Amino acid sequence: MNSKAPGLQPLSEAELEQLGGFLSGIQNETALTLEGMDGLFCALIAGPETVLPSEYLPVVWGGELPDANAFASLEDANATLGLMMRHWNSIIAQIERERVYVPLILDTDPSAVPGRPWARGFMRGVALRRSGWAGIFSDEREGQLLSIPLVAGEIDPAWPREPLTAERREELVSWMAVGFMRAYRHFGRERQERAQALAARRGSIKIGRNAPCPCDSGRKYKHCCGAAAEHDEA
Repeated sequence: MNSKAPGLQPLSEAELEQLGGFLSGIQNETALTLEGMDGLFCALIAGPETVLPSEYLPVVWGGELPDANAFASLEDANATLGLMMRHWNSIIAQIERERVYVPLILDTDPSAVPGRPWARGFMRGVALRRSGWAGIFSDEREGQLLSIPLVAGEIDPAWPREPLTAERREELVSWMAVGFMRAYRHFGRERQERAQALAARRGSIKIGRNAPCPCDSGRKYKHCCGAAAEHDEA
């Protein structure tokens, strides 16, 4: 028997394939793939500020959703958006459970840079709140985080100049995973303070773990800003 709440269950292989198929079929050049969407979500979950769906969904779609990709019905739209939100929540759930998240890196051509779509999705999330991320990217103690813009091609567009060995490919993916988690922990206090400040403005004295998160993410506090607070106290 699966004890997880339905909204926290990781997507099945069939559901990932369904969502990935929809994303790969969007007729916008800058639309994100499933891997890129995972990177975007990781940046938004880790970041210091709330970014609402009305702002990040156009990043996923690569702009306005073309008529050719428009949802056939409200039920169809809710089903697709529901898969996306479940994936978002499952990332947070894995962090809560295992204190780590393994990026969704899909199989690539051996000659391609591993995790490049994920890294580029992550950096597009950073770009939505770039000023809040500026300090951590310039912090020499956060070396693993720099692997993400490196793989995305933002540090040196010509990198790598030589084929990557299998060992180096695995190392880069591991560094990106560590970089993401370091960012998540780095901004944990800011997310907690933001949630508490919003609650105070709304007249709340204390946020219940099962109450809606005051950051307006639509998730429970314990699965959103409260997750960072509990991690910091652990």
